[in-house]
Amino acid sequence: MRDQAYNRIKRVCDEKLVSIFDFETDPHNIFTAHEMLAQVDGSLSTKFTVQFNLFGGTLTGLYSERHLPIMRQVDSLKNMGCFCFTELGYGNNAPEMETTAHYDHSTQQFTIHSPSVLSQKFWITNGACHANYAIVFAQTIVRDKNEGVNAFIVPIRDDNMKPCAGVTIEDMGMKIGLNGIDNARLTFSHVKIPRINMLNRLADVNEKGEFICDIKKRSNRFFKVADRLLSGRLCISAMSLAGTKNCLWHAIKYSQQRLAIGESGESDTPIMSYQLQ
Repeated sequence: MRDQAYNRIKRVCDEKLVSIFDFETDPHNIFTAHEMLAQVDGSLSTKFTVQFNLFGGTLTGLYSERHLPIMRQVDSLKNMGCFCFTELGYGNNAPEMETTAHYDHSTQQFTIHSPSVLSQKFWITNGACHANYAIVFAQTIVRDKNEGVNAFIVPIRDDNMKPCAGVTIEDMGMKIGLNGIDNARLTFSHVKIPRINMLNRLADVNEKGEFICDIKKRSNRFFKVADRLLSGRLCISAMSLAGTKNCLWHAIKYSQQRLAIGESGESDTPIMSYQLQ
């Protein structure tokens, strides 16, 4: 089922039906694609919404020119991503998540780290099998000051699709449905990334090692950097509409064909003719 879901999303990408840059030029196409694909396969549409909205959409919402080389490989699936936001202990209190990104000015690097069991990123779609990049949300520590949650591009698998050093990926296994989705839990043990891997449209650390952000309150920074969750609500709505249309189609076709007792007393009347139906 996972192979089938991947092959389906790869076919969508090969046909060039949609692009992450549609968020800037044709957002209607993004939501239409969600609705159409959800009529085909829930696993496909879920992998699609993570790749093109949560991962790709966050890139388009927070990128600068330095991130374009990674972004240009998203539409083709050469760079497949996941969205490392939810943590085991902070599903309903994400601003207090524990994952950290410590900045070291001497090396111009961030260190991404999961300090506890509760900080593992949990139920991460595309993580178990197919993603080679993650957008990781973490508390940003610069000069020993916590500047709040920001987003970072973190390679999680190498060219051979083996986990990168310091990245632990665990398959979350079978579910009661949608088993084409490869959910994982991920932890990071002192994973080094360059300074420029910080998505920096709203906040940045400059070459002098200074944290720069026009949004003064940490809580307001969080809601801005997590903005892609809002478009995600629209994507889920589009997918739900598709599910509703599928249910209605089957219910109506069945009602037109299922015969029951009519005025003649025989089973010759489709239940669609019943007023209550």
